[in-house]
Amino acid sequence: MKKTHILSVGRYMPQRIVTSEELEERCGFKKFGVKMGLTKMLTGCAQRHYAAEGEYCSDIAAKAGLDALNIAGVEPSEIDALIFCSVTQDFAEPATANVVADKMNVRNAFVFDIKNACNAFLNGVDVADSLIKTGKAETVLVVSGEAFSRWTKFDYDNKAELMERAPVALSLGDGGGAFLLRGSDEEGCGIEKSYFHTYSDSWNHNVVWGGGVMYPHDADKLYVPGTTKGIADRQLGIYKGILPKLKDIFGMTFADADCIIPTQVARWVVYNMSDLFAEQLGGEPEEYVKKMVSVVDKFGNVGSSNIPIAAYEAIENGMVKKGYKTFAVSVGVGISEGIMSITF
Repeated sequence: MKKTHILSVGRYMPQRIVTSEELEERCGFKKFGVKMGLTKMLTGCAQRHYAAEGEYCSDIAAKAGLDALNIAGVEPSEIDALIFCSVTQDFAEPATANVVADKMNVRNAFVFDIKNACNAFLNGVDVADSLIKTGKAETVLVVSGEAFSRWTKFDYDNKAELMERAPVALSLGDGGGAFLLRGSDEEGCGIEKSYFHTYSDSWNHNVVWGGGVMYPHDADKLYVPGTTKGIADRQLGIYKGILPKLKDIFGMTFADADCIIPTQVARWVVYNMSDLFAEQLGGEPEEYVKKMVSVVDKFGNVGSSNIPIAAYEAIENGMVKKGYKTFAVSVGVGISEGIMSITF
């Protein structure tokens, strides 16, 4: 059976950079007597990228996908399947993957969307791995393109609403990433193993209520919720349950990894995760902090694009090199978790 290799990792960040202070000013922090700097203090996000007017999820994903193709020297005609994985999307129907493929001039592929909050990208890579290993596709492009700036509320009528919805929601940013995957007989690198689990009893955390048939015409329901603490706390609880099983599932633990690429909820989550890993797996928390890729300070939380954006950063900065054993770790609203071991 062929092994799925990551030929390249692509990324696209919109040109416009917006600081947390700018957004707090826009939302009326001073007017309502709210301390400036609260967004960075709560999340670690100092700035994020925002899409330009007329720049949509499909544009962001297409540019990230083309970046991956250019890096690998692969033509759009070589793509057998394209999977768009994102929280935000261009419209309800058809699948945004169709628009991405058109903008990339991908004409020989079957395309579809995967929607599963921040976990969607890892789900997409897992599906691509299955397509390649079963011989249904040879080359698969998994892309994500988020435009959270279109779902972020900036106008508030009172301090109570501002405090409930703004500080953490403002950490969300726009951007895209891509993994270009291909089957190979070469040993020693590629997608190794994966583990996914859903805790559906907790679906009612951080719900974006709009966009469906429950509230089809209520614009206020389309804004993202204001806090991720419930998700983050549950995430740590989930890890407590899965850490003892890592060795059996993957043949190694986070202690054995060269690099850990987590989803980018908030900077403080990295430290809490590191403390937990050290407590249960051994070693010092600082060792895990050094292994973990954190880009929330300059990109914010970019939803499903977090994993490829952080992976690109890790490769660019030398945190990931050929032969490095890496864990990609994601938790998304729903609540679902995903862990994938990769040898680059």
